Amino acid sequence: RPAEDLLFRGTFAQGFRAPSIGELFGTPSRFDQELVDPCSGLNAATPANIRTNCIAQGVPANGSYVQNNPQLPVVTGGNRNLRAETSDSYVFGTVYAPAWLKGASLEANYYHIKVDGAIQAIGADTLLGRCSNTNDALSCAAITRTSSGAISQIRGLLQNIAGIRTSGIDATLRWRTGETGIGKFGFFVAANFLLDYTITVPATAGVTVIKREGTEQGSPDQAFPKLKSNATIDWASGDFTASVTGRYISGVTESQAANSLKRKFYTDLQIGWTPGLFGDRVGLTLGVNNLFNVGPPPCVSCGLNNFDPTTYDVPGQFGYARVTFKM
Repeated sequence: RPAEDLLFRGTFAQGFRAPSIGELFGTPSRFDQELVDPCSGLNAATPANIRTNCIAQGVPANGSYVQNNPQLPVVTGGNRNLRAETSDSYVFGTVYAPAWLKGASLEANYYHIKVDGAIQAIGADTLLGRCSNTNDALSCAAITRTSSGAISQIRGLLQNIAGIRTSGIDATLRWRTGETGIGKFGFFVAANFLLDYTITVPATAGVTVIKREGTEQGSPDQAFPKLKSNATIDWASGDFTASVTGRYISGVTESQAANSLKRKFYTDLQIGWTPGLFGDRVGLTLGVNNLFNVGPPPCVSCGLNNFDPTTYDVPGQFGYARVTFKM
């Protein structure tokens, strides 16, 4: 703390995680994933390398195989040969709480996380793309085709992939006023800036590097927006409180389809009442999330009703009421 209103800090940590029982011995199970087979409908316009590699995998050269179902069968499950994954992480941050603005503070933290031997399955889209583009033996061995050329199975069992690297900045701004003529106000903003999210997966020779920041992974659904932020303004006066929260998610592009998921902004509203008759023992809260009924962006490769429920609100408004009682 070089000055009364300025703080610097840093943290370094190492992690170790052994595979769970399910990851080691989980029974193989099938799910259907939205995927595009590059070997579908081979013709003169098909790139030469893809055509050659697809034919080598048993796809008819005359183009008679055409993918009819947008979903392809993927089998995942445990692997008793898994090893423990390890991690290194460090965080550098600063907090500025100016003496000239009482109740205000600005905090920023840079983080970098590295996971080696991460327990994960190689994505079916990665296996399919590497097999058709480079005839990678490891990827092609995971894909089974019928005599017609159709895919009957893509095996994506868990394994220790080469690693995951991610870095970014978390920033938080807080300010709370004292009593004004119309009550007390608070202002809060939190934002995450994703600078890097890189997955490295093994191949027959070397590795494949996958950049995820700014993309939608799709099935299993997960978006990696470069910016996510929340901002809240709250008010309190006597027995009453109210707050408005805005939630922002920047746009991403699908890694498995030529489609962009546009940025979204959600608005949440909440009001509360603590009757003075009961002291502070009884409280009533009413609220609505997604006040303006903003729909999720359509996602071609996502597995649930063509949207990503892990990142975006399900369609519709969500209202709630809560009563609290303190003994």
